[in-house]
Amino acid sequence: MTNESNIEKSTRRDWQRWRNPLSLPSPRFAGEAGLTLRGRRWGLMLFFFLLPLQTRYIIREVPFYEYGTLSVYGIEIVGWIVILLYCYIAISRSHMRARSLAVLGMTFAGWAFLSMLWSPDRAVALQGALVLLEGVLLYLILRNPSPQSSPARGEEVKTSSLSLHGRGQGEGVMWAFIIGAVVQAGLGIYQFLTQSSFASTLLGMALHDPRALGTSVVEFGTERWLRAYGGLPHPNVLGGYLAVALAVVFIVWRKINKTLPDKIQCGRTVFCQVAIRVAIPVLLTGIFFTFSRAAWFATLLLLVFLWCGEKRAAASNHPQRFRVTNPYILLTIFYIFILAFLYRPLIGARVAGDARLEVKSRAERMEGLREAWTLIKKHPVAGVGIGNYTQAVRRDLRPNDPLYSYQPVHSVPLLVWAELGVVGLALFIFVLYILWRQSPNYILLTTFYILLVFDHYLWTLPFGALLFWSVLGLSTNPTKPAS
Repeated sequence: MTNESNIEKSTRRDWQRWRNPLSLPSPRFAGEAGLTLRGRRWGLMLFFFLLPLQTRYIIREVPFYEYGTLSVYGIEIVGWIVILLYCYIAISRSHMRARSLAVLGMTFAGWAFLSMLWSPDRAVALQGALVLLEGVLLYLILRNPSPQSSPARGEEVKTSSLSLHGRGQGEGVMWAFIIGAVVQAGLGIYQFLTQSSFASTLLGMALHDPRALGTSVVEFGTERWLRAYGGLPHPNVLGGYLAVALAVVFIVWRKINKTLPDKIQCGRTVFCQVAIRVAIPVLLTGIFFTFSRAAWFATLLLLVFLWCGEKRAAASNHPQRFRVTNPYILLTIFYIFILAFLYRPLIGARVAGDARLEVKSRAERMEGLREAWTLIKKHPVAGVGIGNYTQAVRRDLRPNDPLYSYQPVHSVPLLVWAELGVVGLALFIFVLYILWRQSPNYILLTTFYILLVFDHYLWTLPFGALLFWSVLGLSTNPTKPAS
């Protein structure tokens, strides 16, 4: 009885903290430092909610050549504000400790900056290096706890974790990320069902007409079906984003189920359970309507991993296992099968790959692999400079082709090798290895790694790079601060 009472009291405190991110656990943490911590917390929630927003200020525009355009995205500014607020707290409180991944990540970013010296376009290289540095810094601040109070001399620093693995600020931040993804999924569902879209300068959205050349569509006979874009520049980008969000939803759901016994139901738990049951089918539908094969594969593998984890937990009779085979999950899977049946001709066109656009896309990807390998052989050690892959293709391989034809290779490891050489590739692989060792969320890491292998936007787009580093930072076990 006493144990249940304590659980209810703890749950009530967690609900109050989650509901009001401005509340601080200690009255001693006031004044300028308290305002700075509040600002960082709200800044993180705003950052994760607005992460897919493509609003930007274009500094140098090259018509029909995105990879030569210089611009500053609004979400980059929000990210730098959060970093500066954290740096102020870290310097004044001295609670951040150097770790192996911190040193390795900063070395990786430093090598990217150094590659400016031999880049064909140094301005583009500087832009790419700054985005990489911002992503690494966001990862580091998200996996480090933040102080809750101003300790007296000799006292231990109390911290509040931003990680998914502890109670604290992380839940509100992750819900901001999930809500932002659900909004994008809803927009993508609207675009596919109405076969139309709208342009918005404020939201950074372009008009996508399925009848226009260059729009991503699925061809079936003489029909052209618009794929779901959301507010992002390509359906594959939206599909990968929603697949990552789906993995985060399952992680949050598993955490909720493990935190409380089934018979303890508070307002926070009920709200979270309802929100998750709304988010999962919306995200799955959005992923389906992107018709992104990489996102489909990542989602399928995610569901297989969850099912295998459930079977292993059931075999060990774990009392708080995550029940993937509950009726709601089975009903959701049945709903996806209905969607697949209704749109089976479009699925057949994407999977079989014998339609005109699919054959063209496959040929372009194979040509991209050959070009990447040619550049790697020409510049094996140092690469061509970060962000300068397409510039190098134009300079070394196809100098007379139209600008719109230059595209990055659809594989981040090959892209890193071509741009930063074998040195950058070794640093990148080592970073991925340490992430795998330190993060317990293998389903999230697997989702990211699949997207890294089959597409390039997690490296070439500021949105993709910030998504990769920030979500991994929030899902990694937090480091303990220095006392």
